[in-house]
Amino acid sequence: MMSMAKNRREFRILGMTPSEISGEFFSSSTGKVAAVLFIILIAVSIYALIVLPPNFANVWNNPKYWQLNPQYAPPAWIDSIIGPVFSPQVYVNNYAYGIQQSNGITYVTVSFTANYEYNKPWSEIFIVVNNPAIYSMEQPPVVSITVYRPDGSEMTLGPVPISNRVIVLGVSPEVVSQVNLFYAEKYHITSVVPAGSSAIPYIFYTYDDGKPAPLKGTYKFYLVFYVFSQNSSVINNNDLRIVLQGQAYGLMGTDNMGHDLWLGLLAGFPIDLAVGLLSALIIVIIAIIIGIIAGFYGGLVDESLMRLTDFVILLPAFPLLIVFSVLFQWSIWDAVIFLAIVSWGASARIIRAMIMQIRSAQYIESAVIAGASRMWILRNHIMPQIIPYVLYLLVTNVPGAILTLASINFLGLAGSEYPTWGMLLYYADEFGALTSGYWWWVIPPGLLVAFVAVVFILTAMASEPVVNPRLRYG
Repeated sequence: MMSMAKNRREFRILGMTPSEISGEFFSSSTGKVAAVLFIILIAVSIYALIVLPPNFANVWNNPKYWQLNPQYAPPAWIDSIIGPVFSPQVYVNNYAYGIQQSNGITYVTVSFTANYEYNKPWSEIFIVVNNPAIYSMEQPPVVSITVYRPDGSEMTLGPVPISNRVIVLGVSPEVVSQVNLFYAEKYHITSVVPAGSSAIPYIFYTYDDGKPAPLKGTYKFYLVFYVFSQNSSVINNNDLRIVLQGQAYGLMGTDNMGHDLWLGLLAGFPIDLAVGLLSALIIVIIAIIIGIIAGFYGGLVDESLMRLTDFVILLPAFPLLIVFSVLFQWSIWDAVIFLAIVSWGASARIIRAMIMQIRSAQYIESAVIAGASRMWILRNHIMPQIIPYVLYLLVTNVPGAILTLASINFLGLAGSEYPTWGMLLYYADEFGALTSGYWWWVIPPGLLVAFVAVVFILTAMASEPVVNPRLRYG
């Protein structure tokens, strides 16, 4: 008897216990795949929130932060597929450091080696000095560089003044003229460096049968900083950073600004997921309120709300979203709210139809005769039956919201300070990424938009047997 009483008190939705609902969901391969993909989606979103700094929006929109990165660079792993073609980005950390003073001048020496084995050489060398006291001196320091090449030749560059935090070595007039002079003396070729280009790639070239060819091997760089000050610690290891700008970069390459696209794609996970869930949540909340009031009260209230619902259903949501985004310069969150406000109509009609069917059941009439209040009936008889449908509607509305807002972002509207996948696609299209062969800028964000949509579609498909008894019992 106690067991029977316990079973009667057990919480059920659509005649199923929570354990039966989860069992039904995971009974199909679709449910298992959907659960795995959903866990991956949530895990990556949480990882992005942990890894990315709180001010990532400011970082992403600050061009100076990315100035050391190459532009339009493919992912670094491409070399493992096609061979050693693109030189990678190198941050020189292991270098020999020395300091001495003589006649009021401080000499800081730095030396390091770089093994060059690629078809495309490093495109630039940056010298970064992070101490403002150095480059703000009345007489700034200068740096002279000697490059020992694998063929036994030497190339002397500079002196170049350290007048800014970041010194772009290859475009300084001193370096360009000395590289041209080296080629003129060794290969009898004048003006090898094109006007307006960096001279750095030509450090790694030789001439074979009158044509430039990569000179592979180990290069040694010897830098001498001349500091015209009595302060011997004016340049130290913590101040100095040397970067060889590569032709390939990171896990997902870079765009026209040198943005690390891996970070941009990672930041898109939480924001695109939040956009989809927020839009779907607003849609479902409005649909529940309208559907329950219309279906439960009927009469004039039902008629008025259904005419409002019909009006919302007939609204051209996407064209209106485009127009208002242009007129009012909406952010992505403004677009989310507007999209939700004009997209609840179909969901409200479904919930209303369910409420009207439940309301006409005999046990509801018995509860009314017994004196049960409307709220008691709603809480104990109606809500447990519509909750699965509400969750189903929530899941099915997410991919539509994500795809719609990705589309509006692709048009350059409803932007966000954080990078979204739609905005990445917009700038890729703006700068001709696909026609120029920059596939790493186009394919990953497109696939991720599709991935999120597929995750929620599979979740909805696996949920159908739970919300539709006919699929369970045939």
